[in-house]
Amino acid sequence: MVIKNTYLQLAQIITGALVGILLTIHMVVMHLDAILGFFGIVNDTSWSSMMIRARQGIWAGIYIALLAFGLFHALNGLRNILMELNLSPRAERILTWFMIAIGLIFLAVGTYVPLALLGK
Repeated sequence: MVIKNTYLQLAQIITGALVGILLTIHMVVMHLDAILGFFGIVNDTSWSSMMIRARQGIWAGIYIALLAFGLFHALNGLRNILMELNLSPRAERILTWFMIAIGLIFLAVGTYVPLALLGK
């Protein structure tokens, strides 16, 4: 028995875990100042503070990674659901390339803001 697309299933699991980790970092730093204050960590969520963080390379990297992993996880999951329709091999190839194209377009558009802020 040969398992089809094992590497894609493994990538689905890994990207799901990475999205969870990066989203947790984002939520803690950006939105949970009350909980951080409880632990004695001062977290400024003012506009100027967020703009300072946005101009740091590590945050641009985190947001771009979150976008890339989230896009892959979502689009590969949607592709897997649609593949259960027992499409023809040609339709499967078209679907796969369509998902890749959509993912690359959204990734290109979504990386514009972090990179633009990084350049300021």
